[in-house]
Amino acid sequence: MALSNAENLYYPDRTELYRLYREAVLDSHLTSVMETRTLNLLCQPFKVVSIKGQVEDEKLTRMFMTPWFFELCKEAMESLFWGPRVVELQPPVDGEFSGIELVQPEMVIPEFGLIRDAPGSLSGINYREGIEAQWLIQLGKPKELGLLHKAIPHVVWKKNSMQAWAEYCDRFALPVRTLEMDLNNEDRREVEDMLKNMGRAAYAILPPGATNFQYHLPQNFQQGVFAGMIDYPNTELSKLILGQTMTTENGSSRSQAEVHERVSEKYTKADKMYLRNLIMWEVWDRLLIHGYPVAGFEFKWDETETLTKKDQWDIVQGIMQHSGYRVPSKYIVDTFGVEVEEKPEPKPLPVQVPPTPAPGK
Repeated sequence: MALSNAENLYYPDRTELYRLYREAVLDSHLTSVMETRTLNLLCQPFKVVSIKGQVEDEKLTRMFMTPWFFELCKEAMESLFWGPRVVELQPPVDGEFSGIELVQPEMVIPEFGLIRDAPGSLSGINYREGIEAQWLIQLGKPKELGLLHKAIPHVVWKKNSMQAWAEYCDRFALPVRTLEMDLNNEDRREVEDMLKNMGRAAYAILPPGATNFQYHLPQNFQQGVFAGMIDYPNTELSKLILGQTMTTENGSSRSQAEVHERVSEKYTKADKMYLRNLIMWEVWDRLLIHGYPVAGFEFKWDETETLTKKDQWDIVQGIMQHSGYRVPSKYIVDTFGVEVEEKPEPKPLPVQVPPTPAPGK
């Protein structure tokens, strides 16, 4: 019903769908993989460069290293999971936005570009036209429902499996207490109250004699079936959000892990393209309107290759051992933070001149 309401052509309403989304993200594994994909993007370095010459403007780059821009990028990634989101730019302070505020998703009809004036209403503010368009930005495509609507079935089955496992443990993992006594005994009520207060384990009061009390478990039953019903949804959720599983779970081999790592890198690359297009086509015009000096500049991810200290040291060793060149001590100090002294040149040994033999000898 929630999906049907959201996809209605004439009266689209995502209110019930968002309620399901908020229930789904309570799942710890789903939250983890969503944050993993988001952080893979938010940790990427960026710069603002001139369109002509591609020279970085460090002052402009620092202007974007601010909380409001970080939150904007985070909300842009959230739109991949939740569907389109609308954010409002807060008035600038000292020439920079003071922050952003998310418009409550239930109040937005992205298909019509409308912010409702009341819950359930089909009238309101058009955030794509007029002065509102200078302050309100839509993140994501209007008709997208986000990845969470595909995650909900897996979260529901996982939740049911965990509940079934909990009931199994409650009934069968705790010892069962039995007591034989005359069911007509006037003390039976007191005995039953005593058993209730002794803990949550099951108990039974049986009449003395031939009564036989047994638990019958399914043939070949194993508790691992519950774990499997939980692990499988987790695997599907990892595939849905990250495209693979081995960056969040143990892999079976190094080669397979490397393949999964390459898949993760492709997802991050696609997310970078998505966010850059969003910034250049939706955000950049607003920045110009509000006085940001970004004319003639563009947002760009910093693709400069970064090497570890070990990789840099291996390069230094290769240069010194095989090329015949020497690495300046200043480079070693600046790169590795190790104070070094120039290696002294070896002194040549004095030439031993043999003695001149005496005449006649």
